[in-house]
Amino acid sequence: MSGSGERDGDRISSTLRWKDVVLPASVRPADIDVLIFDHTAGNWRKMARIVGDVLTVCRARSMPLNAEVIAARIQELAETGRIESAGNLTMWRYSEVRLPQG
Repeated sequence: MSGSGERDGDRISSTLRWKDVVLPASVRPADIDVLIFDHTAGNWRKMARIVGDVLTVCRARSMPLNAEVIAARIQELAETGRIESAGNLTMWRYSEVRLPQG
């Protein structure tokens, strides 16, 4: 238990992996990538913010995605070097992402 009384397990937002995602036929990975890149900047932003912003756009466009799928895609982009990450991306409030520097 941490000093704040919060258990480590309480901070994990999602453990869904991209390899386990089955997208609806109407959505391609590239569609999600565009939204993620549109909401990711050169400076660090909280994973939770990016997930929330992208989810809002998905709902407005009637894209049948949930927050866990978006987060899994962000993790995949980080693992393949298309975005940079800091922290454990399964803990959305405690990790950050940004566009690659250089």
